[in-house]
Amino acid sequence: MSEIFIVSNDRFFFNRNIFYNSNKNTFTIINCFKRLRKVYLIARKSTIKLKFKNKINNIEFIDSLKLLKILNQIKQRKIIVVSLTPYNFFVSLILILIGIKKKNIFLFLRSDGFKEYEIKYGLIGYLVYGVMFNLLKQNLTILSCSKLLTGVNQPRFIYPSEITDRWLQNRKKQQKKISKNKSINLLYIGRFRKEKGYESLINLVNDLKMNVNLKMVGNDFKYLKKAHYPKNKKIKIFGQISSTAKLIKFFDQSDIFILPSFIEAYPQVILESLSRLKPIVIFNEIEYLKKTFPYGLYNCKRNTKDFEKKLKMILRDYKKIQISILKRKIYTLKNFRTQINKILIN
Repeated sequence: MSEIFIVSNDRFFFNRNIFYNSNKNTFTIINCFKRLRKVYLIARKSTIKLKFKNKINNIEFIDSLKLLKILNQIKQRKIIVVSLTPYNFFVSLILILIGIKKKNIFLFLRSDGFKEYEIKYGLIGYLVYGVMFNLLKQNLTILSCSKLLTGVNQPRFIYPSEITDRWLQNRKKQQKKISKNKSINLLYIGRFRKEKGYESLINLVNDLKMNVNLKMVGNDFKYLKKAHYPKNKKIKIFGQISSTAKLIKFFDQSDIFILPSFIEAYPQVILESLSRLKPIVIFNEIEYLKKTFPYGLYNCKRNTKDFEKKLKMILRDYKKIQISILKRKIYTLKNFRTQINKILIN
């Protein structure tokens, strides 16, 4: 295999071989194929430079007009569709109609789209996703990192990771014992969207009787309405971080990571937290993640009493938990590249 086509819902700003977008996960997938002669990126253009920057020498950008001109060229190539969205659905439909075989087109699903669309848009969202998914699923090979996808019986499993050697440096220095009188530093990194549960986390921290500080790092600030903006001085909001060094620093300055989402599949922040020896609190809605990540995760009910109880339990056993995390293997970017290339070549 010397060429591959990648279909992405992201928008990209580019100047020659310098690309910008708002989703580093897409760059991770693109860079898995940096040794190929050519990567064709089917996506939409952005008119502004976005947060994440990447230099990619073997890439060619394909917009909608250019796609129609090269349909014959695509027929014999491997294609990865990154997530199912209306844009990706229509591109996939075109590819299926021109005769792309199922063995050559892969749909990569990180999370359960049915649940995600239902949380975002209600019953209409659930139905719209159902129409898109059911029209496509018989004609694509589904790749996933979750065993709990609605309507999917036997996907090919892959485990994406953005963990490089840099994340694994000086891990032992993160081992520590938490003082009883110390203020506990909590961390949230993610999007400020309804399904991510950030509002419930703010409410929980506001009601805690413990001495805690919470840092929240992410993008999509239009979803953080002024009425919901935390008035608690112990809660601080930071913009999206693209620098790995700065991101690692946020983790290293924290004690416990909080993942308040209502739905997740294979969140990279768990791998990042574990790489820096940070225990993670999740809520019962995503307790199923413990089947994928059997160590370092601690679930509780989404109420102040249970949340505080769980935090105290982690603090009591903090050093023991860190030792347990340190003994486990972390799935890395190198592992992911090997796995996805092996699947596509075979």
